[in-house]
Amino acid sequence: MKFGFYVSGSAERLKQFLQQRFEIESIAFVLIDNIDNQDLATQCQQLDIPYYSYSYSVFGLKFKEQNRFISEKLLELLQKTNTDYCFIFGGRILEGDLLTQYEKKMINFHPSLLPSFKGTNAIDQALQNHAVLLGNSAHFIDKKVDNGTVIMQSIIPAQQFNGYHSVLDLQIPMLKQIILWLKDNRIKINQGKIEVENASYQLDTFIPNLEI
Repeated sequence: MKFGFYVSGSAERLKQFLQQRFEIESIAFVLIDNIDNQDLATQCQQLDIPYYSYSYSVFGLKFKEQNRFISEKLLELLQKTNTDYCFIFGGRILEGDLLTQYEKKMINFHPSLLPSFKGTNAIDQALQNHAVLLGNSAHFIDKKVDNGTVIMQSIIPAQQFNGYHSVLDLQIPMLKQIILWLKDNRIKINQGKIEVENASYQLDTFIPNLEI
């Protein structure tokens, strides 16, 4: 089974994930819309991971054009590499044929407990609204923003917030666990609801609970 990644900005979570060399042989490619991220480029080169970077400014693309552009590039890479699933840590809204051809194959990591606080600056939204809990949601992408079916969530009390990393770093064990569940074919969809076969759903920081 092969996995792709679409990331934006500093891509800190992906860089930390790659440092752990977890399932490196399963990574088909990394796509980033930030040509200035030399740290990630070097890291991928050292690990022999195909790396593709683009700058919207080079092509003079406006906001909605950026969404279409990166969606088309991602679809090309997925088809070219025969990739099974793609993990999304990117900033653009994906659209077009990509959503149809890779339905239930793209997993986004969003820094809120969906369905609360969708869109940008989700952690800030939660803090400004005095949320008691903060966290992350890993969900399949559909045609609506931050709307697809949730696979896994992680939770921390807002009182434990100590900078964005205290929330975002929880995405790394989530990513590792979901990769293993996918490889074992344990993520099942039944009548629009997702359940991980033989997983524990006890109240914990991660739900379903981590097995790694």
